[in-house]
This record gives sequence, structure tokens and C-alpha cells, in this order.
Amino acid sequence: MRSEKAIACAQGGLAVFILLLNTFGLRNGLPDLNGWLALALGALVATSAARWYLVRSGRLPERRLDILTMIDVVIVLAAIWSYQFVFDHPASGILKAPTFVMLLVLIGVRALRFHPRPIAVAGASAVVGWSALVLGVVMADGVPSVTGDYRYHLTSFEVLPAAEVERIVALAALTFVLALGACAARGLLGRSAHMTDYGEALESARHHLRESVQAREEAEAAFDALATRDVEISEQNRMFTTALDNMSQGLCMFDSEQKLLVCNHRYLEIYDLPKRLARRGTSFRDIIESRIKAGNFPGGNADTYLVERLSSVREPVRNTQLHELRDGRIIAITHQPMEGGGWLATHDDVTQLRRIEAKLSYMARHDALTDLPNRTQLKERLEQLLPVVDGRNLVVAVVEVDRFKEINETLGPSVGDVLLQSVAQRLLRRMEAAEIIARIGADEFVILQCVDDPNEVDNIATQAQSVLGTSFDIEGHSLTITVSAGVAVAPSDGETADDLLKRAELALGRAKEDGLGNIRFFEHELDGRMRARHKLEQDMRIALREGQFELYYQPQINLADGSIAGFEALLRWQHPERGFISPSEFIAVAEDCGLIVQLGDWALRRACEEAASWAQPKRVAVNLSVAQFRSGCVRQSVISALGASGLSPNRLELEITESVLMQEGTEVPAVLGKLQDIGIDIALDDFGTGYSSLSYLTRMRFDKIKIDKHFISGAGQELDSALAILRSVVALSQSLQIKTVVEGVETAEQLAMVKSEGCTEAQGFYVGRPMPAQQVTALLAKEQRGRKMVS
Repeated sequence: MRSEKAIACAQGGLAVFILLLNTFGLRNGLPDLNGWLALALGALVATSAARWYLVRSGRLPERRLDILTMIDVVIVLAAIWSYQFVFDHPASGILKAPTFVMLLVLIGVRALRFHPRPIAVAGASAVVGWSALVLGVVMADGVPSVTGDYRYHLTSFEVLPAAEVERIVALAALTFVLALGACAARGLLGRSAHMTDYGEALESARHHLRESVQAREEAEAAFDALATRDVEISEQNRMFTTALDNMSQGLCMFDSEQKLLVCNHRYLEIYDLPKRLARRGTSFRDIIESRIKAGNFPGGNADTYLVERLSSVREPVRNTQLHELRDGRIIAITHQPMEGGGWLATHDDVTQLRRIEAKLSYMARHDALTDLPNRTQLKERLEQLLPVVDGRNLVVAVVEVDRFKEINETLGPSVGDVLLQSVAQRLLRRMEAAEIIARIGADEFVILQCVDDPNEVDNIATQAQSVLGTSFDIEGHSLTITVSAGVAVAPSDGETADDLLKRAELALGRAKEDGLGNIRFFEHELDGRMRARHKLEQDMRIALREGQFELYYQPQINLADGSIAGFEALLRWQHPERGFISPSEFIAVAEDCGLIVQLGDWALRRACEEAASWAQPKRVAVNLSVAQFRSGCVRQSVISALGASGLSPNRLELEITESVLMQEGTEVPAVLGKLQDIGIDIALDDFGTGYSSLSYLTRMRFDKIKIDKHFISGAGQELDSALAILRSVVALSQSLQIKTVVEGVETAEQLAMVKSEGCTEAQGFYVGRPMPAQQVTALLAKEQRGRKMVS
């Protein structure tokens, strides 16, 4: 098709070229152009256009194209024939015209199709037409006229046939060669086209194969991904189902139409629902109605509950509600709305948790041993009653069992616990008018009661003493106890719960100071004393930090030769504002607030340091408190003090009281025994003031007994009893090979008496007053000089 279009274009261009050639070749230009020639050239252009039109549809109408080819040849021959008229010469003139070349070109352009058919048709038409043209010229002008024009090489008739035959043969040969070449070219082009088509087809096949392979690989990858995803989804579904079925809470999910989407087994179990209701699409109404039918809904009207549940699930906010079912179970329902409608709900059976919370709440407000209200509930009740006293007297009585620790340690904690429980039960039964009876300490109870008559205030504590005054039979023991009581009255003694409790306890402390079984009412001077006590405690902490404490040393003499046997280290406090403060005033405070441990450790280290610097190897005695033993660090502290100071262990003496042995039981003898093993002496201080001193002498070995000063001060007034006790103690000590030190020797008569009774050492103001470390150095130097003079 493209080749036929090329023939049409070439043929039309040829016609235009001849037209231009004839136009510009004329002498006068366009006016001399012959109409017949112009008409022929126009016809040639028209046939070229017709050829273009025929191949436009995509097909090649060969017969029509052949007819157009023959028409084209006829048009060219007609144009050649018209030359005789254009140039006004005989017909023979056309044989010499260059138009023969135009005929050759017309045949040659058919080779553009690369097919022999159009060349053969054009060539055959041209040979026939040219032959006819030559015959026509000869017939028109005659042979002489035709040959006369050939002046040089057409001289006779004989030459004319040969010349024209030559042209015809040349034209035929050209046609044959072009046809043959076109045929060969077509074959080559066909094979090339086939090869090209085959190559293109092969390349296309390869491309499609690559695409197919790639598509197959992508499909396989997609399939593998789908398979992997399917496995993952299956695993996720399995895990989701497992998690759902093993949840401790019931779970359900509903859509916007209140239709069930999913629920777990626990949800069915909580409400005893049949499995058919767990199917997807079950209405929420059917589930609630089934729960109501089974009785698993809060008490009240069933219809009201149904309406309430159907409306509550429409709420657009998250909420949690507690529902107590008829069987006593408590279910916590958490409602969580979802986007697009519907909701997710969890149902948790919190019955046991609520019971535990209730129990913990009860335990937090009650005493575990006696089941009485504790301090927390007592304060709450006090705060409730104080605003509504309205002229009445609110009595707060704090009652403490006297010497309860001794009972607990002597008879055992089980007896002590039963005793406290019995006290609590007796108070509850006998003091019914009380607003509340609480236990706030190990052996302390509080009675809270409102009275109208002020004279009845005294009766509350007295009644408590009377109620508890009779004996208790506990595990074969008949126990008779006394109680001390402190009383505060609102609103005169305080307007807050804390103030009333604090002031009642202050009054109890005053009652205990005055002896066992006493009752004391709060007095405002007690509050002042407590404030002073707190101030003293703060000052002690500052003093310990700033080094305001110091040690004084009181001599102990050997009664056999009058030499100094050693010194007892005594703690002293020189307050920067109050001056000297007596140990009897601050030691008790230090024991109560826990500072006694730090003070005791400091005194132990300082005594060892200063004794190590003495010119003579005298012994130093240091007191140990109950609190130091309770800390569990006595042995480490003693060894650390000896190591830091370089003091020999046989120069250190540790003094303990009976209270240490009473509080700590069998652990104290073990610790003291280990200290004795390294050479430290152990002395029992204040011997005879307790009720079990003799028993301790059999439980552990003491190196020294310090006889209390009361036996010495009473010896002159009650000579028989005091002297008898003194002699018995000395005799006991000698039989046990224990040294004796008599405290409180203040006169020469007392010194002579204890010497004559066989005591080992003496200590007191007559022997020597407590002195600072500098005077100890001077005293030892003086004693050493005296010995040299005697020697």
C-alpha cells in the first residue's frame, strides 16, 4: 500500500515537472502552453489521485490498478502526440522529442512497488502504444517526410525501422529488466520481510515468554504470600480463640443492630447461658431474657431490668457498672462503644475480690488479735462525735495493762495474747455504754464514751479498773492484773481527735510515773512537759552532731590496798543554753527516741580512746543499754572500739542491768560470753533491785557484781536487815568467785563497813567524784608519784 502511494506521488510529481518544463521552456511563457498538453498532464495528476484513493482502504485492487496503469501510458503517449501541435511541425517531430524518456520514467516508477505486475502492465502498454505511435507518424507524414528530418543519421527509410526498433527493443528490454528486478527484489524483500516478521515474532515470543515467566513467578510469590498469610491468619485465629476461651472475664461483642458477633465460653458460664445463644446473630434481647429466666440478674423487677439493659448499651461513652446478682455474686460490666455502632463488653466476676477488699478494709480498721477497732477507726469515730457533742462531755480514757511485758516474757506470748483477748471481751461485755472500745497499742485500750453529768467522768476509768480487777484463768494460770488509765475530756482538753488521744496518753504516762494502778486526768502542765521533752530530744540530736557530750570518770578503789582499780565512764551533757543537764533527765528521753544506741556507741569509742592514753593500765567500765543489744551490733561495736583505740580487752569492763537480760532472753548471755572469751569483764549493775537477780547468776558467768547504793544508805538506819543482805550478797559472790563493788559510798563509816564485810571494791563520792579526762590523767600521775615515794 505504501508502494502504490509512492507510485502515485512520483507519477503526479512527474506530471507537474513536465508542466513546469514546458511552461518555462516556452518563448512567451504560459500563454504559449498548448491546451492539449495541459489537459494530458492534468489527467495524469487525476489518475495519480485515483490510485492514492484506491489503496487508502488498506487493500490492493490489482485489476483497477492495472487499468489505471494502462490509462497512464495512454495519457503519456497522447502528450507525446500533442507535441506536433505545440511546436507546429510535422508529426515526425514527436519521434525526436524527449518525451520518450518520460515514458521510460513512467515505467520505472512502477518498480517502487517491488512487484513485476505493475511493471509488466506498464511496459507492455508502452511498447504497444509507442509502436502504434510510430506507425501513426509514418502514415500521417510519409516516410520521406519523416526521414528528411534526420539530416545526419536518419538518411534513408531503411534507417527508420532500425532506429525505432532499437527504441522499442530498449523499451521492452527496460520493462523486462525492471520486471525481473522487481520480481527478484520482491522475493528478497518477501524473504527479508518473512525473516523480519519471524525475528519480530521470535522476539515477541521471547518477550511474552519473559512476561509469562515473570507473571508466573509473581503469581507463585503471591500464592506463597497468600499461603503464608493464610497460615498467619489461621495461627492468629487459633491464638485469638485460645485467648478468648481462657480469659478470666466474659467477653461479648454486638453490632449496631444489637446482634451478637462473638462471645467466649466464660460469658456463657457466668450467666449459665445455653450454647445456642453463642451463635453469631443472636439478639441481645434474647440473651437478657435467658439470663432473667435463669435468675442471673440483680434483684428487683425483671421487666425493669430488661429495659435498663437494652437502654444502657446505647450509651456512647465507656462506663463500668457493678451488678449484684440474686445469688450474691458481683459482676463488673465494662461497656466500650465501637465506631459505627455496636459495643464490646467484658463481664468480670469480682465477688471474691470484693470480699477480699472488704476483709482488707475490715482488717485495716480493726485489731487483728482482739478484733476491736484500731486507732484508724477510733479517730474516725472521734471525728464524727466531736462536732455533735453539744454541751456533753466526750471522755477519752486510755487504759494500759500494768507489767504486761513481764507476763508476756515470763508465761509466754500465747498467754499474753489470750490475756489481751480476754481483756477486750470483758470490756465489751461490761462497758456497754461506751461509744467505741479500741486497741491502739500492745497493751493499751481506749474507751470512748459520752456523758451528760461531769461527775460521771471519773467513773469511766474507775469502772474499767473494776471490770478488769478480777482474775483471769488462762491456760492453767490465774492472773490478776492492774491497769493504769489516763483521761482526757472534750471539749475542754482538746477539739481534735489527735489532740485528745495525745493528751490522754500524756495523762497515762503521768499515772504510770506515780505507780501502778493509778488514774490521772490530763493537765495542761503535762502538755508543757511533753513539749519540753520534744525540745530536749531535738537538742540531743544537735548535741550528738556538734560534740556537746563528754565523759566523766568516777574512780573505783581496791579496798585491800586503797589503790585505784579503775574508773566508770559516765555520760555528761553541757547544754550551750541550759548548762549542765543531769543524765537522769536525758537518758530516759534518749532511750525512748532511739538515740541511746548512738550515744552508747559514742561513749564506748570515746572511753576506749581516752583510757588507752592513760599513764597506768587502769580498767575502764562502760554501761550498755537495752537498746544497744536490740540493735544486734554490740559485739561488733565493742571489737571496733578496741581495734580503733588499741586498748587491751582486759582493761575494758562492760556493765549491764537486769533489764537487759529480761528483754533479750538467751541471746544476751551468748553475746556476753563471746566478749568474755577475748578477755573483757562483764559486771551486773544495780544488783538486788530486781526480782530475779539470783536466777541470772546461775544462767551466766559474771566477773563482777555491783551492789546498789540503797543497801549502803539503809545500813545505818535498818542495821539488821540491810547489813544482813549485804553480808549475804558478799558471801554469795565469794562462793561464786565474783568480785563485788559497792556503789554510793559517801562517808568514812560506810567505807570502813564495806571493807570489814569483805567487799572487793568501792565507788562513791567519798572515794572520788566523777571527773573529766584531764583530771584522771593528773590523778593517776599523783598516785604514781606517791608509790615512788613509798618505795
